Amino acid sequence: MLKINIDNQEFKIPTDRIGIDMGQSLSKLACIEDKSLTLAKFTNQTNIETLGEEIEVKADKFKNLHFTGGRCYKSYTTYAKKGRAKIIDEFDAIVKGLETLYLIEKKKALPPSLIVTIGTGTSMISFKEKTEHVGGTAIGGGFFMGQIKLLLAMNDFQEALALAKSGNRYNVDLKVSDIYDPEDKRVSLLFREFTAASLGKIDDKFNLSGLKPGDLINSIICMIGENVGTIATLMAEKNDLPNIAFCGGFLTDNKIVKKILSLLCRVNNKKAIFLKNSEFSASIGALFL
Repeated sequence: MLKINIDNQEFKIPTDRIGIDMGQSLSKLACIEDKSLTLAKFTNQTNIETLGEEIEVKADKFKNLHFTGGRCYKSYTTYAKKGRAKIIDEFDAIVKGLETLYLIEKKKALPPSLIVTIGTGTSMISFKEKTEHVGGTAIGGGFFMGQIKLLLAMNDFQEALALAKSGNRYNVDLKVSDIYDPEDKRVSLLFREFTAASLGKIDDKFNLSGLKPGDLINSIICMIGENVGTIATLMAEKNDLPNIAFCGGFLTDNKIVKKILSLLCRVNNKKAIFLKNSEFSASIGALFL
C-alpha cells in the first residue's frame, strides 16, 4: 500500500469516497486518508478475495464507491442497489487520474498530450481542447504474459522482469547492422541500431538448447515497446500533440520498455512523460470524478 502526501495541492480533495479500478489483470484502489492519497493494488488471479474484503472495509468507512474498469460492473451493481455506487467511463478516469498525478508531481497542469495506457492491452487518448479516444493496439501486458506462459511456462511478471534485466535481446533479435556490411554507406549509424526482425536470429542454425530465458523476455518487452512506441508517435503526430504521457501496469518497474519508448519519442521529436504511480491513474481518476 502506498501513501502520497497531497496536502496544499490545488484541487478539491474528495474525502467521502473511494475510487476502484477493476481491470482484466489488476485491480487498484485509491482514497484519501489523513491528507494522504492511499493506493493499493491487487492481482486478480491471486488475491481477488482480498480485494473484495478491502472493498468491504472501505465501504464501511466511505460513503460512496466510484467504480471504473472493464471488470467492475458486477461489483458496481451490488453497491448501486444500496444507492452508494457510481460507474465512471474508463477513459475519463484515466485522463483525470493522470491530470491529478501530474499536478501532484510537477505542480502544474498536464500539457496537451497523447495519453497511452499500456495495461492488458494498449489504449490511446488525445488530450487537448477535448478528450477523445483515438485508437490503440492489442499488444500490451496481456500479450507479454501470454508469451512467457506459452514459451517459458512462467506466470510471474516481476520474476520475468528480473530475468529480462540480465538478458541481451541481440542474442535473439536481428539488428539492421547484422544485415548490412560495415562498409555499406547506404545505412546510417543510427539506423544500424534499429531492430530489423524481433527473434530474427532464431533460424535453422540457432542452438535452441542454448536459448537464455532472459534474452527471450528482453526481446519480447522490446518488441512490445517498439510497436506501441511507433504507433503512439504516429498517432501523436496525426493529432498534433507534442507530448506522449505513458501509464499503465506494464510500465511498473519496467525500465526496459521505458527506455525503448523514450528513444522512439526522442527520434520522432516527441516528449515522453512518465509519472510515478501511473498504474493507478484510473482508480485515482474514479476517486476525483
